[in-house]
Amino acid sequence: MSLSDRLNTLRRQAGVTPERRTADEVVRDGAGPSGSAPGGSEAGPADAAGGTAPGIESGQETGSMTDASADPGGASGNEGSVREGRAPATGQGESPQRARALAELRERIRRMGAAPKQPSAQDVRHSAVSPADGKSDGATAPTAIPNGPAVSVDELAERLGGSRIGEHVILLDRELPPGHEHGRLALGEALESAWPFWEAGERVGFIDTETTGLAGGAGTVAFLVGLATPTGEGLRLRQWLMTAFAGEAAMLESVDAALAGCERLVSYNGKTFDLPLLRDRRRMQRRNDPADSAHTDFLHPVRALYGHAWPDCRLRTAEERLLGLQRTDDLPGSDAPWAWQAYLRFGQADLLQRVVRHNADDIFSLAVLGPALAGVLADPPAQLASPEGAARLLHRLRGPVEARRLLQQCEQRLNPAGRLWLAREWRRAGVWERAVALWQSLAEQGHPEAIEALAKYHEHQRRDPATALEWARRLPDSAAARARCARLVQRLGRDAGLLADASPDSAPDRPEGWPPTG
Repeated sequence: MSLSDRLNTLRRQAGVTPERRTADEVVRDGAGPSGSAPGGSEAGPADAAGGTAPGIESGQETGSMTDASADPGGASGNEGSVREGRAPATGQGESPQRARALAELRERIRRMGAAPKQPSAQDVRHSAVSPADGKSDGATAPTAIPNGPAVSVDELAERLGGSRIGEHVILLDRELPPGHEHGRLALGEALESAWPFWEAGERVGFIDTETTGLAGGAGTVAFLVGLATPTGEGLRLRQWLMTAFAGEAAMLESVDAALAGCERLVSYNGKTFDLPLLRDRRRMQRRNDPADSAHTDFLHPVRALYGHAWPDCRLRTAEERLLGLQRTDDLPGSDAPWAWQAYLRFGQADLLQRVVRHNADDIFSLAVLGPALAGVLADPPAQLASPEGAARLLHRLRGPVEARRLLQQCEQRLNPAGRLWLAREWRRAGVWERAVALWQSLAEQGHPEAIEALAKYHEHQRRDPATALEWARRLPDSAAARARCARLVQRLGRDAGLLADASPDSAPDRPEGWPPTG
């Protein structure tokens, strides 16, 4: 509903005949200048102070069609006054009821008649896309967007120490020495082997993105992509910053060219978010995906090792507990969307610079998190990590032998599930005495799986149905347990019959002189 329609509705409620829209109002409601409200120029402070609404002046007529001399039908001044929203001049003044109604109408129109303000940089965060789960990266309140002069793309590139590689893309390219410390570790440790996650000499790329939202979908765009690759002399960090939506194709082309040199990508939640997002954006730009690379997502090892003990497994938590890193003056990742919008709409670059630093810190954490997690796998209990989670991780990465080695190393600290797993590994390796010892210790504690394993062992490996029946009768009552016991009883009966047939006392009578002699 346009402003004029709303005003006419209010006039009808006040008992005043609605006026017809004038040519000026049509123009005003149709296409006002930029920065005005839909349908008109922005009402100034004078309008509010005067207590009058646009088109309602207490002592004069404003619309050209409301002038009596311009009325083709020769309307009188009173008719023009009615069309203007004023009471007809009767010479006796307005009635008190009509005066109060008009005063209330003017006040209501004054409150609603002003055009909405043009959004400021402080308000842009309300239109930014927020995370799907409503959580931030630890920020307690939205960061205020500083006011200042607009920054051009060239000036932004100069501030960041980068260069433009297209009309709407800035590339930051720098190399850090191996001695650059990040938390308790140096980046040089990432240049070496981070077994079991990657081998020495493998071309690894640490990747992270900053996006317009965390919900995903076709409307989410990666406006900043960071990639770090170890070199012979340090760690090379490249960051592609998109300064307008029109720069996405050029940015993806440059990013894909860099990814082509990586044999393995390392990310944090990249399996679920970053890499699928880049794949979808390539399809939107009608680009082919680069050749598939191996992928290591550090979120899953962290969950396997510490999901039972930490309040969450966010990257910031892993930094604090594994790297000893406390970020200062860091912009939360959840603020990145509206920080980028603040630059697009108002040229405010201060927060965008902090987003770039945040992205770089994320990538540095990825680089040193590999050696840190490798140290945890060497002795999980000493690092308060889950031995069972570490074993599952090694089993997936390096196979059952490494998993069994770790389980054996931590045997005294394993929970029942871990001890059952170790027993299965010994069974698969054919080391039955080690497996039986673990099953018996667990069976004494009443674990049904260990009792069942002993029943199977004595039935199939020792060929001892009697002992197998003893263990089977200790199983919790179930259809499977009753069937096992019935089968073993039947087997014992069959074996007893065979033994009776083979005994000398039950042998059939033989004729005299049998067997023949001589």
